[in-house]
Amino acid sequence: VALLFLTTAKAAPTSKPDEAKATQKPAQETATPLTVPLKDGTEMRITCVQKVGGSGKDAPTPGVYHYRLWVPEGYSADPKKTWKTIFIADPSGKAKLGAMSDWIKEHGYIAVMLEESKNGPWEPTIGNFLSAHEDVVKRMRVAEGKKVATGFSGGARASSLFVTLAPGFGGLVFQGAGCSDLNPDGSYVVKDIKVKAIAGTFGKKDMNYSNAAKLKKAFGARIEIFEFEGGHQWAPKEIIEQALDEVDGKLPK
Repeated sequence: VALLFLTTAKAAPTSKPDEAKATQKPAQETATPLTVPLKDGTEMRITCVQKVGGSGKDAPTPGVYHYRLWVPEGYSADPKKTWKTIFIADPSGKAKLGAMSDWIKEHGYIAVMLEESKNGPWEPTIGNFLSAHEDVVKRMRVAEGKKVATGFSGGARASSLFVTLAPGFGGLVFQGAGCSDLNPDGSYVVKDIKVKAIAGTFGKKDMNYSNAAKLKKAFGARIEIFEFEGGHQWAPKEIIEQALDEVDGKLPK
């Protein structure tokens, strides 16, 4: 797996200053076989293994990881059809479809909900994403160029990194936070974020509300910001659906 190791300062997810660098447990579980039957319109838990580490500070931690896989309705009907796919990261881990559930199901997306990706050291989060990405592109008929990453708070920052670590991403939706990487002046580093469809959602009372203006300055016409009455939270259903519509409409046809 080809990795891009960033060297700029990180606006890392919140973690205690004295928190020890996490080390993922050695592989003990067995990866879910690629031959496991898939059932349309269901969610299943997938075990995957990240075998490759590295020496850079953004290198993934090798070990066993998990994600929940949503198999869209109608997936088995056409064995040649490829499907749009959304990767979801939660700052507390064990991501869910949440308020995006109806939209994801109605628009026929495969969903990858990362379990170990959470606030704290970057290496396990990167390991979770890379192992899940490598697994799902083998297990499912993922449409290249039509992958979207989203997350809330630290999960949003992680998502901005995910789209630079694997090919085929076309969309990115920030929820309640901005990018992972900062220049010395505090502006966002966006040169490696090549996706053309970007949206952001922020509550007007969010402690990270100022991130919305920074994102707009960094991405310009590439990003659309959606605000709502609220604080630091996942975007409500009507707002996240508008943001997803914005990004989905700009993905390759």
